[in-house]
Amino acid sequence: MKIIILFVVIMSVVIIFPSLADETNKERNWGIGVQGNYPLWGGISVRYYGLSPIYLQAVGRSIWNGNDRDNMIGSGISYAVFEYKKKTITRLYISLEGGLRYEKFPNWIWIPETQTTYETTTKKTTYGGGLTFGIEIAFNVFGTQIGFNTEFGQGFGKIEEDKNSRTTASFLLGAGGHIYF
Repeated sequence: MKIIILFVVIMSVVIIFPSLADETNKERNWGIGVQGNYPLWGGISVRYYGLSPIYLQAVGRSIWNGNDRDNMIGSGISYAVFEYKKKTITRLYISLEGGLRYEKFPNWIWIPETQTTYETTTKKTTYGGGLTFGIEIAFNVFGTQIGFNTEFGQGFGKIEEDKNSRTTASFLLGAGGHIYF
C-alpha cells in the first residue's frame, strides 16, 4: 500500500502538476531527485537554482534496520562555469561539497582458542569534503524538466571507527537525476 501511495505522489509531481503550470516558463528553481557520490554519500536530493549561476544542493538519507543505522547528510554549493539554454539546458559546473555519515552495525568476533563467537557493535563516523567538476543536462518531458548529472573530483575526509581515527583522500565520482518544478 505504501508503494502505491508513493507511486501516485511521484506521478502527480511528474505529470499532473507541471501540466497545470505556465508552459512559457522554461526555468524551474527547485529540483528533487536522487544523488549519489562514491565513496561517502547518496540519497534523496533537493536542489535550488534561484541564485543562478550559483546553485545549492542538500542530500540526505536515514536507514534503520533493527539495531543497524546508516544515516547521511551532505550539502554542496556549485558555480555554473558554462550554461546553455535552448530546448535543453546544459550546465558545466564546479562544486564544493561536504558530508557526514554515521553507521552503527553488529560485528561478530571469532575466538579460535575457545571456539566461540560474540557480538560487538561497531560505530563508524565519516566526515568528508571535496571539489568536483560536473555536467548536467535538463530537458523537457511532459511539461516539466528532468535533469541528469555526472561529476568527478578529489575528496578528503576523516574516518572515526570505535576509538580509532584516520584521515583519507579519495577520487570522487557521482551521478544523479532530478525533476525540476
